[in-house]
Amino acid sequence: MQVQKKNLKSEFEGLVGKLENMILTGVFQPRERLIELNLAKALNVSRFWIRDALKILETKGIVTVIPYKGAVVTDLDEDVIQEIFEVRVALETLATRLACNHVRPTDISVLKRMAGHVEDSYTRRDFETMITANSNFHDYIFKLAKNQTLLQMINQLRARCHILRHTSWSSQRIVTEILEEHRQFVAALEKRDLQALERLARDHITHAKDFYLFQLQTRKALIGNASRKRKKTGEVQS
Repeated sequence: MQVQKKNLKSEFEGLVGKLENMILTGVFQPRERLIELNLAKALNVSRFWIRDALKILETKGIVTVIPYKGAVVTDLDEDVIQEIFEVRVALETLATRLACNHVRPTDISVLKRMAGHVEDSYTRRDFETMITANSNFHDYIFKLAKNQTLLQMINQLRARCHILRHTSWSSQRIVTEILEEHRQFVAALEKRDLQALERLARDHITHAKDFYLFQLQTRKALIGNASRKRKKTGEVQS
């Protein structure tokens, strides 16, 4: 009986992880409805498991459960994005600084290979693999800080910003900058250049934020213009 409970717990945790990964890799887009029945059929699990999994993802800020309407993939407004990134810059700067105390030549070799894997994935236009490889690269650096509390806080905030990742990877200019900064990260860690690492920690995540906010403001302006045109047309017709 105890073994069976353990297996069920493991299966449920696997379901939560699978749903989270599907959202983080863009299978489901921001504001998209997550229909319990459809997910249960697609993943061959109980609808009650889906409901409980979505509640867990809600605590991570990835899903928003709306009473009487169901769950949707969480979207972020400008103020929340600014708040999250202010904290992320501080935490990731601290993590890279701490990583300098523990980095070894073998770590540098691993990071060079990981950075190359991100570039190879982009060349092949394998965006899902590229996003995972990019996360693995930064996870490796953050783990070098040897601070589990710090790592958990960073990962929670990164998960909440999943929407920005896919937006930024759609810009060739930003991808080029990101790939170059990966090389700079490795070089700065190898030299233990704290000043360069602090600059990179700030600049690297700012690309995605600025690009997303620009798109968000552009979309709002277009919607506003369209609304004014409809209003003006209505006034003319009346």
